[in-house]
Amino acid sequence: MYWAVGGTWGLPLWGQHNQSEVQAVNWVVSAIMLCGALWVLALLHPAARRVPAWIVLLPLWGASVVCISHAFFGWVTKGLYLAGMKSAVDFPVVPGVSAATADKENHLSAVIDILVFEPCFLIQGLVLAMASWQFIRTAANRRRWVWSLVVGVVLVDLFGVTLSLAGLKFAIG
Repeated sequence: MYWAVGGTWGLPLWGQHNQSEVQAVNWVVSAIMLCGALWVLALLHPAARRVPAWIVLLPLWGASVVCISHAFFGWVTKGLYLAGMKSAVDFPVVPGVSAATADKENHLSAVIDILVFEPCFLIQGLVLAMASWQFIRTAANRRRWVWSLVVGVVLVDLFGVTLSLAGLKFAIG
């Protein structure tokens, strides 16, 4: 929401030069997050128990997997970038910005991602997973839920690593 209303702290170099696009994307993301928060609150309503559990839980499973995967993948790729493997992160080139300035800004962006944004994604994913876990009534189904999340996160991150090693992308950026 902060970037959607024009905030600039923590914006990567590309975002600083393309603020209208960043704002538009973040308005969409903010709306999706609001829908997710309302969905989680709906778990408390008795009507949530009248629909098949998989219908209620599937969006939360997907959101949990995406958020947790994002955090792990971000820590690995940004960590590799900071360790000297610059190809681990594809920071867009910004016309008119010197290579030294871009390198400094990209380094700062990677540090901010590792220390601020990736932990937020992890917390978000874990909160969604815990809310879903609480909704599930039996211990056996809760175990299945946890294992399905682990498998989902591993598969998504393996997919991301495979694409990265092949020099391809699967995210907008």
